[in-house]
Amino acid sequence: MKVSDLQNVFIEELKILLTDWKFVKSQRHFKKNEGDVNWYLHISCINHINDFDAVGNVAVEFKAGNERICIVGAELGNIEGIGQHRFQISNSAEATSSALGIHEYFKEHGLPFLYKYSDPSEVVSTLQKGGTEAMLISPLLNKHQDQINQLSSHYELSM
Repeated sequence: MKVSDLQNVFIEELKILLTDWKFVKSQRHFKKNEGDVNWYLHISCINHINDFDAVGNVAVEFKAGNERICIVGAELGNIEGIGQHRFQISNSAEATSSALGIHEYFKEHGLPFLYKYSDPSEVVSTLQKGGTEAMLISPLLNKHQDQINQLSSHYELSM
């Protein structure tokens, strides 16, 4: 089976598991609106000749109308603290089992992240503290102050 066909099987299996989420094919992510934020589960595919590895990344996007105020996110394995976690897929059976695996991993590590960082005061606090957790949710250190300012002014948070 071609790698692109395996990816399609994998994504179709994830669609079944993520029924409350909208799949955006052009971006290869699942999106869910949660109040005044959007949640994302992005699937990255690392292609090899006969197979691929799938990696899950989550993000919280704060928006005001069509304007993005701030986005924070992380790879699921990095949230767990083990580094990038890959799900290998080389046949249809692995596409199905890996979809189940990444879904469970997402529920265990991604959903708690999304809930926690959907609170703008939690994001601001984390970025103000700096350190490992701040770099996890927003690896561009030079953007932290802008993110703090944007969230603080939009949500009227004290800095």
